[in-house]
Amino acid sequence: MNINQVREHLHRLIDEVDDIYVLNGLYRNLVADKRQREEYEQEQARVDNREKGKKLKGE
Repeated sequence: MNINQVREHLHRLIDEVDDIYVLNGLYRNLVADKRQREEYEQEQARVDNREKGKKLKGE
């Protein structure tokens, strides 16, 4: 393997590592967004249940 081949191979490996970092960042963002959405939906369900309870009690 000559120096140019090694250099080209190294650049390809660096590009692959960059892609992995980008994909990991996107994955972490998606997981965080999902967790936030689930927490919000749970809170909304609790609020809705409280409102329904108040209506049933005649408040």
